[in-house]
Amino acid sequence: MGRYRRKREAKARRRPWEFSKKLAAWAVLVATAAAVASYVLAFRDQQTASDVTTTIFTACIGYLVSYAAKSATEKISRNRHGLDADGNPISGAGVGEYTTTTTSDKEAKG
Repeated sequence: MGRYRRKREAKARRRPWEFSKKLAAWAVLVATAAAVASYVLAFRDQQTASDVTTTIFTACIGYLVSYAAKSATEKISRNRHGLDADGNPISGAGVGEYTTTTTSDKEAKG
């Protein structure tokens, strides 16, 4: 009989979350909690601080939009330079092979 492999060993090792991803998860949690708290207070006929709730929710959504833009530009840059998610070169990839944008010769000449 061969060696028994547990499921944990069979799976690839997960990379730890980056700080910005943790911050994005925290923003989602805070925005959701602020919205739920506002509706719960309104349901109980208690005074809600709508200005505060709106400010918190807007700030969290603003951060999520900036995080999405940061992540997209990092991915495009990695693809353009032939790097994987850890920043290591992709084997057999030349620089510029994985570009997401293409330009024709006519556009490049001006």
